[in-house]
Amino acid sequence: MKKIKNLLLSLGLIPLLISPTLAANEKVTPQVTEIRVEEVKARSEDKNPQNTLDKKIEEAHEVKSKPDSKKSPSPSYSSWAVRDLSDAQFMGILPAKTFYEGNDFKKPVTLEDARETYKLSKEKIQSCGIKTGGDFAFKDLSRLEALNSISKLLNKKTFDIKDLRDSKIFLGSSDEKYLKEKIPFQEMVCLYRRAVNKVLQDGGKTSKGFFYEVNNKGNKIYMLGSIHVGRDWLYPIDEGIINALKSSDKIFMEIDTTNKKEAKKMEEKLYYKDGRTLKDDLGYELYARVLRIFKGFGLTEDKLIKLKPWAVYNTLSVDPRLDAPKASFGVESYFVSMSLLNKIEIGELESMEFQANLLANFDQDAYIKMIESITSEIERNGYKNINDGVDKMLTVWSAGDRDKMKKILSRPGDEASEKFNEVLLSERDKKMAEKIDAMLKKDGKNTYFILVGSAHLVPENSVTGILKNMGYKVIEK
Repeated sequence: MKKIKNLLLSLGLIPLLISPTLAANEKVTPQVTEIRVEEVKARSEDKNPQNTLDKKIEEAHEVKSKPDSKKSPSPSYSSWAVRDLSDAQFMGILPAKTFYEGNDFKKPVTLEDARETYKLSKEKIQSCGIKTGGDFAFKDLSRLEALNSISKLLNKKTFDIKDLRDSKIFLGSSDEKYLKEKIPFQEMVCLYRRAVNKVLQDGGKTSKGFFYEVNNKGNKIYMLGSIHVGRDWLYPIDEGIINALKSSDKIFMEIDTTNKKEAKKMEEKLYYKDGRTLKDDLGYELYARVLRIFKGFGLTEDKLIKLKPWAVYNTLSVDPRLDAPKASFGVESYFVSMSLLNKIEIGELESMEFQANLLANFDQDAYIKMIESITSEIERNGYKNINDGVDKMLTVWSAGDRDKMKKILSRPGDEASEKFNEVLLSERDKKMAEKIDAMLKKDGKNTYFILVGSAHLVPENSVTGILKNMGYKVIEK
């Protein structure tokens, strides 16, 4: 556990560079990005039966890249459907493949898509321990039939359009001609998203996170501790948190991930520019082991050798497979999307340059020790233990269990990782608290939403503790 403790902490501290979703100026990019890898069979000279990396690499070949494949056209949908489509994808009830096939969501739903959307919605509700109706036999794919299927999904004894309208699931007309029309795919997804969200919100089957409120002089600050990677089962997030965001004048994240110019500057810091290479710093043996892992995921040596140790460590820390926790399902990604969709201004407490310098300037010898440690872990177990640790943290986050999160964050690591975590926390927490203090002392009535890594809010000596020492009452929501 010591070897992966700092990995878990970093997922609560430093955001990965992520792209905004389904909301950017009508030119929308899909939320879930497929990782395309070449099928590369890594060959090992290590005959140790305990070394299972070959098997793990084979398992990672989820998608094979094709050099001659053409780029799929962008999906097409109406602006009014964007919020529901975005949420449906986060919640896992809209298959990501629909975006990569260039679907026209405005077209009538196909039988295959109707069945799949019903199936995924049913599985989502059942996974939360809530009873649903049985399977539904689609025939004419009309609006009326879609509404009937939702009634069945929600385990209603009788079908009643008024009930669906009162629940704000169906917002359309009751005109017979309208109801008998073929339903567009985007409309069906919207109906299912609203239905699934309602039943989970009503049943308390939502993610709670670590949510706080501070008030002063008419100013209100909401603070949510995040995890920087996630899975679809984290969603939906509790409606109280979403409403707090919608009521806010501005959201402040650690960094503004929508700033592409700054992201480009940060990327430049990943690479050597003085003639040195990664092999010079890692040494031949460790470099060869790291290269083998990179090749296993379809990355060539020319991509690796130019990377600095801090970039390699952060790359190795996240499993690239499609079924692993990923930044595109992280809490930042969701709140960026929500903020853009609701036209909430995005600000930052730090900057990409600050975080890049923080990571790049950390002790290189410690980085090398951490690279050796994570390389050994991946060689023995692939990403199994790492992903298990991440999933435990995500489960604790979803439940909003502060005591368990404090235990996770307080577990001792090895010397290098403890040094790394100290750099990630100490001065940063103080500076974040100072900026929040300044917001609380502003003239006028302002409402701000703060979204930072959970490790900056949950421990007693973090931002929340500093604010308490300043005399503020920090309310745990």
